[in-house]
Amino acid sequence: MIEYDNVKDALKKLVRLNEPGTVFGKVSTITDGGVKTGEREFAIRDLQDSNYELLANVCDLLGMSEVYLEENDD
Repeated sequence: MIEYDNVKDALKKLVRLNEPGTVFGKVSTITDGGVKTGEREFAIRDLQDSNYELLANVCDLLGMSEVYLEENDD
């Protein structure tokens, strides 16, 4: 995943990923050895993972890493 240097670029990417009508390609299937073995459909879990990475990056840029590091007490 790309690490962004500023909040604006990270948020732009997050918005693009979540825009209605965004079409996702296939995701490579990779084994533990780092070898690509095929492709699969992009799943909701893939979007969640992408969103989480970007949100954690934004938190880091804002000096608020505790937002994603603290226990979920909600």
